Amino acid sequence: MDTLHLRVVVPKNRNLSGRMTVEQSGRILRSIQVLARGVRGDETSVFGEFGNTPPGVYDGSRFQETFAWPQKSYGPWGAVSLEAISGDALLAQDVFRRTGLLIHGGTLGGRGYWRGKGQLRITQGCLRVSNADMLFLRETLLIDLQGQKSRTTVPKVTITVQDN
Repeated sequence: MDTLHLRVVVPKNRNLSGRMTVEQSGRILRSIQVLARGVRGDETSVFGEFGNTPPGVYDGSRFQETFAWPQKSYGPWGAVSLEAISGDALLAQDVFRRTGLLIHGGTLGGRGYWRGKGQLRITQGCLRVSNADMLFLRETLLIDLQGQKSRTTVPKVTITVQDN
């Protein structure tokens, strides 16, 4: 059976975007721009509420298709729910109670946005991708709109902080 892996590498300076590679059985299917910057983030803020996405390994087995949050903020294609397994991610969850982290889309920055028009916006600590890339993730993780699991096994999401 094919295995699916989402590998995320983000720079230490979370004002900059990182990359997510979607790999199936060791073959790269797509490289996606991702932002792991929280609204209360700085270069070292991964434990506080709404800080940057904590590095570590996450289980990304749950895909949320319907939700109560605004489509403009989170995008129309659902989200991958992240559950911490190891690293700072697990410490942030167990000690600092950081939960509810997702991979999601949402509206890009408009005129006057500090990162520039068309850029990925900061989140409350989640990983933000474009709506088009979120649609790709949805189609890769699910067979159909009814939420039936795809032919791949449950993905693990690895987030690595890279010094730049």
